[in-house]
Amino acid sequence: MNKNSRNLVLSSLFLAIAIVFQFIGRVLPQISQIFVGPAVNAVLILSAAICGLGWGVSVGCLTPLLAWLLGQLPAAFGPFIPFIMIGNSIFIIMFYLFKSYEKWGNAVGIVSGALLKFLFLYISATKLINILSLGINPKVAQKLTVAMGSIQLMTALAGGALAIIIINLLKRRKQI
Repeated sequence: MNKNSRNLVLSSLFLAIAIVFQFIGRVLPQISQIFVGPAVNAVLILSAAICGLGWGVSVGCLTPLLAWLLGQLPAAFGPFIPFIMIGNSIFIIMFYLFKSYEKWGNAVGIVSGALLKFLFLYISATKLINILSLGINPKVAQKLTVAMGSIQLMTALAGGALAIIIINLLKRRKQI
C-alpha cells in the first residue's frame, strides 16, 4: 500500500475512533467533557503524528462537524463550528511544528497548541461572535463561553499528554 493510501486509511480510522468517543459522550453526557474532550484531542494529535499535518488538520476539521451532526455538540452551537475547526487546527499545527525537536518538542507543541487553542476559542466565544453578529441567542452565548473556557485548555492538555504517551509507546515498539 502506498503512503497516501495508508495515511487515508489511518486518518479515516482516527476519525472513526473520534466519532465513537463522541457517541459515547452523547450516550453518557455526565462524562462528556471529562472523557470525550481529552480522547478526541488525543486522536487529533495522533492523526497528525502518524499520518502527517494535512491529515491531522482534516481530522481536526471534521470532528466538530460530526460532533454537531451526532448531537454531541448542541445544535445551537452550529454557527460556532468553524471556530472549533480553526481551534483544532491551531492545536495540531503547533504540535506538528515542535514535534521534531528532540527532548521536549512534543510537550512544547502540546502546551503551546493547547494555550493558543484555548485563547482562540475563548476570544471567539466572548468577543468574535458579537463582532461578527452571528445571531447566537444570549443564553446560548453564555453556555458557549463556558464550554469554550478553561475546560478547553484542560482537555487539550490531557489529550495531548495521552497522545504523547501513546506516541512514545509506538516509537519504542518501532511502529512509527
